[in-house]
Amino acid sequence: MRLILNLFKLRTICFLELINLRDKMLNRFHLLLLSLLPIYLLADVSRFLDPISIKPASSHHKYIISSKTSALISPQSSRQRIYSGFSPDQSNSKEVFLTREVLESKLGELLGYRYQASGKVVAYVTRQWKPVRLSSNFILKIRDCMPDNLSPSTFVRFAIWDNGSSIGEFAEPIRMSHFLNCYYTKNLSSRGSKLLSQNLTERPVDVLKQHAGAVPAGSDLKGYQLGVNLRENTILKWNHLTKVALVKKGEIVDVFASGNGIYISMKGMALENGVEGGIVKVRNLSSEKEFQAKVLNEKSVKVQL
Repeated sequence: MRLILNLFKLRTICFLELINLRDKMLNRFHLLLLSLLPIYLLADVSRFLDPISIKPASSHHKYIISSKTSALISPQSSRQRIYSGFSPDQSNSKEVFLTREVLESKLGELLGYRYQASGKVVAYVTRQWKPVRLSSNFILKIRDCMPDNLSPSTFVRFAIWDNGSSIGEFAEPIRMSHFLNCYYTKNLSSRGSKLLSQNLTERPVDVLKQHAGAVPAGSDLKGYQLGVNLRENTILKWNHLTKVALVKKGEIVDVFASGNGIYISMKGMALENGVEGGIVKVRNLSSEKEFQAKVLNEKSVKVQL
């Protein structure tokens, strides 16, 4: 019985020693981990990371300008909207002011394009214009004009768009000038004289106002002559010119008749003066019959059978 008790006691002591040994080993392991923690924290881990590249934000933004249209409004100058603030995506756009001078320049270009005008069209805003703050991407669109043609004065309705947003609809009375190179006389010119290029010079003039009806440089003046006397350095106008009479009353002219495969030529007498392309009355010399003919060129007329 005593032997059994001794064995049980020995077994219990061994078990307790093993537990004590285990606890000591765990404590030592924990101390080892704590001692290695600073080394782990200070270790260089940059080789495990990709380099970070920091680039400046691009200052160039692209904007899509919508082509929407809206109803026409006739606002007063007090309805012009001025924007002093821009959203963050617009902050990098270059800001400009739509001043009176810039507005007149834009309107002149657009009106010249609208009417396919040669030369240069200049617009003048007749009312006070308050500058509008915009980005450099703004667009100006003409809605309509009254009257809708090149005239000294007109009423223009237009819209302003900026970065795809409508700024507003505007309506302004406009004065216009249309500058063209026109002919001036170099020398004193008398009535009935032919128009020769060496006797003419060119200058830009406003053909919508005091020089309305001026003859543009490059016009075909063949078949025209002066109908009045002109001084030196005088602008040439269409009402100064008359067509040259290629057929004169009482002259014998060549008459050409054609039609239905028939071609006839004969002589006739012109009973009135006629210019190129004009219709004159002619008398047949052999039959004494009178008929109308179209003037072809000097002393020649044509009849359609």
